[in-house]
Amino acid sequence: MIRRSWRLLLAALAIVLFIVASGVWIWTRPAPPASLEHLDLEGGAPLTSVTPATTIKTRIALAVTAEEMLTDKQLLAISKDASARIIQVVLPKDDCVLQQKTFQAALQKLDGPAKVVGGIGPGATLAWRWLAAQTDDKAQAISVGFELEQPSNPPPEVDEGDTPPPICDVPLPQKAQHGHWQAAWNDAPDDPSAAFVRDQTNADTSISEHDIPLQQVLNTELRHLLLGENDGGGLGIPVVELPASQPSDTVTLFMSGDGGWRDLDKIVAGDMAKMGYPVVGIDVLRYYWDHKTPEQTAVDLTDLMNHYRQKWGAKRFVLAGYSFGADVMPAIYNRLATDDQNRIDAIILLAFARTGSFEIHVDGWLGNAGKEATTGQEMAKLPAAKVFCVYGIEEKKDSGCTDTTAVGEAVQLPGAHHFDEDYPALAKRLIDAINKRQGKATAQ
Repeated sequence: MIRRSWRLLLAALAIVLFIVASGVWIWTRPAPPASLEHLDLEGGAPLTSVTPATTIKTRIALAVTAEEMLTDKQLLAISKDASARIIQVVLPKDDCVLQQKTFQAALQKLDGPAKVVGGIGPGATLAWRWLAAQTDDKAQAISVGFELEQPSNPPPEVDEGDTPPPICDVPLPQKAQHGHWQAAWNDAPDDPSAAFVRDQTNADTSISEHDIPLQQVLNTELRHLLLGENDGGGLGIPVVELPASQPSDTVTLFMSGDGGWRDLDKIVAGDMAKMGYPVVGIDVLRYYWDHKTPEQTAVDLTDLMNHYRQKWGAKRFVLAGYSFGADVMPAIYNRLATDDQNRIDAIILLAFARTGSFEIHVDGWLGNAGKEATTGQEMAKLPAAKVFCVYGIEEKKDSGCTDTTAVGEAVQLPGAHHFDEDYPALAKRLIDAINKRQGKATAQ
């Protein structure tokens, strides 16, 4: 009887565990990916069509140029994250009448009325024209690089030797009675265009840094509209944002240890943010669950920098890494483009080891060093003036900071991998190191 009761109890426990595990899997599983198709309209204009795997919540039409179009990766991310049906059409050059016809043909491929229309260059004007024709107060238009004057082809007839004016033959609507208009640029607009936008009571504006690509501006504006302030940019990078209480033009990108965003990295980053130094934490447990090359990570880091240059207005960056995050950091920095490297003032390596891996291993959680590659060769290539390498005295013999290949400033602290858990003091040290490399006074 007792044995039977135990069997029943174990069976019930197994059922409960199965239900709990199933619930966790359903709750944590990623949303299914969207599908993407490349087509040509009847006139030959290239069109990208994206359909979410989930129920469609909104429909988006984008009109862009061949030089400034959202990537498939960006479109798929928006479609997945916002459950959006999307079409993106590449407009023909110079002929505004043909551009309007092309855009109207593209709208027919959306399988329903557009709720959001965005455009770049001539597409920015089309987005405004579309909004002016809407009767729904929820209609949204995003115009990136909007200009009042648009080229027309064929140009108007002029006297011999004169240059035809770059104007469009189709009058521009002066008002949009419904909906909202977002006008965005990556440089100061010309006075007539700026005045036109300012005259619209239902318009907002933004101006990003001049070297942020217009397609990045459109992507960010779209995601902000659809997903709100806390959106991570659809980059596929698991981030934790810790904005500072006061404005700052420097953002620290902080890669965690292999246990994920917790303990030292989480606490130190939080202390830095409280002291006025915003941090974007990167959870490497989730990011490096599958193997990634240094080149892949460098591309992702560039996207992340561009995202926060626009979202937070960042001009300068600090790269920081703890343990696993520190081990991979030198190889990543060395594969960034020169322009991106020049935006980085400091490289902070905490508990930096002499070997590292670009994939999370369970044995790493048990205290074993990564087995993929030595870190010294990449460390030796770093600009010494940027490097701040911190190690615990108990790890001195095995630390990458004390290796013969190490460059930059090395600082020894009490303890081992967690520096005796004096995290507030560690955060202040990091801020002092950043200030030193930026030529500022140390934090008080």
